Amino acid sequence: MNPITLPTPSFPSISDYFAFYGAVAIILGILGFVRAKSRASLIAGGLSGIALMGAAFVIAKHYQFEPEHINRGYIMGLILSVLLLGRFLPGFLKSKKFYPAGIMALLSLGGITAALLGLLGKAA
Repeated sequence: MNPITLPTPSFPSISDYFAFYGAVAIILGILGFVRAKSRASLIAGGLSGIALMGAAFVIAKHYQFEPEHINRGYIMGLILSVLLLGRFLPGFLKSKKFYPAGIMALLSLGGITAALLGLLGKAA
């Protein structure tokens, strides 16, 4: 019986995007704590960043070893992106300040797009 061979995902892949998005969330959370002494920013940025990196790990792991379960990572990334968009888009629209709300809103839209493309099988 021949094993299933999958093509190597192109760089950057969706898992790379979610890893980057998670790193930015952590960095912005740390900056929020340093600049405004906001423990909420530190905790929320850290937790959401770790969760986004978790989605990246699940996508990458399942892409290589369990392709039938790859949708779990995309769904996880989609849910996190929608929640973060709901948090940051209203703040950006109200303040018109790109940092930090605009950055996170833009990355959230990218996360939603990437996850949907992954779920539809249009990207790796």
